[in-house]
Amino acid sequence: MPRIKAMTTGSTPSFLDVILNFAEGDKSSSLESQDTWLGQLKAKRDGRLVFYGDDTWLKLFPTTFARAEGTSSFFVSDFTEVDFNVTRNVPGALDQNDWTGMILHYLGLDHIGHKSGPTSPHMIPKQAEMDDIIRRIYQGLESKNHLQSTLLVLCGDHGMNDAGNHGGSAEGETSPALVFISPKLRSISQGIECPTAPLSGDLGFYTKIDQSDIAPTLAGLLGIPIPKNNLGVFIPDLLRFWAQGDSVRLLKQNAGQVLGVVKETFPTFSFKDGPVSEAQSEACADISLDGTRLACLWSGIRNPGDSKGQEHDEQVQQAALHAVSAVVLRKRNTD
Repeated sequence: MPRIKAMTTGSTPSFLDVILNFAEGDKSSSLESQDTWLGQLKAKRDGRLVFYGDDTWLKLFPTTFARAEGTSSFFVSDFTEVDFNVTRNVPGALDQNDWTGMILHYLGLDHIGHKSGPTSPHMIPKQAEMDDIIRRIYQGLESKNHLQSTLLVLCGDHGMNDAGNHGGSAEGETSPALVFISPKLRSISQGIECPTAPLSGDLGFYTKIDQSDIAPTLAGLLGIPIPKNNLGVFIPDLLRFWAQGDSVRLLKQNAGQVLGVVKETFPTFSFKDGPVSEAQSEACADISLDGTRLACLWSGIRNPGDSKGQEHDEQVQQAALHAVSAVVLRKRNTD
């Protein structure tokens, strides 16, 4: 539940979320009353969501999906049927033009990890099976007219340690993969080499983001409002998808949404627009009081205040937004 909350609301899980993760009968664990990109997508005209996979989603969003089939995550010895019951729905779903969003949550890799770890002999065949699913979906995006504007997001909600478990802070547990896939993204593709050696640690292959950054990025790509409690920041690599000036406006929308969270967290401070130089923006980092520092950073978000162009504006705003999110997160975790 905590990781699904981060990916769908853009907010950060609390200790209570972890407890409710085990309270299967507790309706307070539902995310349906919270603002999520799922709710925003469903609220669009003709919005309709379908789901196949881990039934945790159906407990968190009991009335969100127009069509769904869940699989239990507790039979960890099942490596096969638990995924087959998802895959068998995929061909029909790709042929149908009655949904605006589809979520598939596979459990086989997670089960293999729990039973025998990441080096299990079952792991590579299962990864090959998942590769084939991605290939089939992508071929559908290329060949079916009603899927021409579809975005495929491939991600893990968590990784695993050397024993195949997760929930801790080891690099393997906190470094799941994330890939945005669409024929329309070819225009901004840098042709990144794959496979490649890690840039940092054992799993730092490419750009690292916070899991909460998925929510505002999906909102921007899908043309829906950012969830109101989001603390994530739009993923920089995808800003190139927009025309000149639009990416800066997108970041300002992200900043405006975060401002609502900032004002709620620091109600006694005033956050006013005003020009700020790059030197002043950098000086914000030296301010120790959270509220004062945020007020300083906010000026950098709203008005970069130099003439170095769009790319520099994006960099300044992106850095300031990350700093704002970090400060608000730290404040909320200590309250």
